[in-house]
Amino acid sequence: MTVDEMERLLDDLGIEHVNSRGDEVQGFCPAHVERTGKQDRNPSWYINADTGAHICFSCDFRGNIVSLVAKLRGYENWEDAIEWLSEGGELSERFERAISKPKQVFEDLVYISEASLSAFTEPPIDALKSRGLHPDAARKHEILWDTRTECWIIPQRNLETGKLIGWQEKGYATRSFKNYPSGVKKSTSMFGYDKYIGDTVIVVESPLDVVRLESLCLPGGLAIYGAVISDLQMKYLQRFDTIIFALDNDKAGIEASNKALLQCNKTGIEAWFFNYKQTDAKDIGAMSKAEVFYGVDSAIHSIRYGLEKV
Repeated sequence: MTVDEMERLLDDLGIEHVNSRGDEVQGFCPAHVERTGKQDRNPSWYINADTGAHICFSCDFRGNIVSLVAKLRGYENWEDAIEWLSEGGELSERFERAISKPKQVFEDLVYISEASLSAFTEPPIDALKSRGLHPDAARKHEILWDTRTECWIIPQRNLETGKLIGWQEKGYATRSFKNYPSGVKKSTSMFGYDKYIGDTVIVVESPLDVVRLESLCLPGGLAIYGAVISDLQMKYLQRFDTIIFALDNDKAGIEASNKALLQCNKTGIEAWFFNYKQTDAKDIGAMSKAEVFYGVDSAIHSIRYGLEKV
């Protein structure tokens, strides 16, 4: 379905739309009053003209074109909504994906559009300074900020396609943390991969540590969004000449490093491991510039690292 056709359909449903970008149409959320008790005055609801998937990034109202029609027209079953979509032509065929699998979970129906990131702003300077992050480095890596919750917004992109699959919401003043949408496959993503074309990479757990490295003029940071390295992530790491694992210096990070060593030995990958001997910090984000450079410059080769674990 074209954007023009989608806009006409929204008119028929009584949804006010204000803008479009690519396949995405932006409008006022039709369920905002019901879900929040307030009118939507800052439109953050989007619907994809190609797939029919929709989401409000303010109140989290989401679904596909069939569920939207069913709700707004007061239909009690999917068949009536599909019939309404089909009136006046073969409209239903233009939403074949949404109609053929109407009860499939939202995450399986839609990729996250780039337009969705417009709901967020650049991080405040004070927040950046507190983590030792340079504004240019944060901008390069698309780090954003949710002003409502005071959370870092960290995009997640599919390794193979580069498409946006979601983001992490990481609390600034609290330890709150969640992935959006829930169930997003972190194993198919590696933060920083699409921004770097060099030969040496430093593998960390947290995306903000990638930005910290960039801020210290150490490009090549890649984050695995946690302490587990997936087979797909390891596959993409193999293209680099030098791999330095700098996973957190805690129980989970050490276990992950040991597993990474086994994966490297199994696949014949040569790697190095960050040297934590001159710091008590848990991760790069908590280190001084001197500690970071020491850990990288004196990284331990996988052979010696393996012997130390025996």
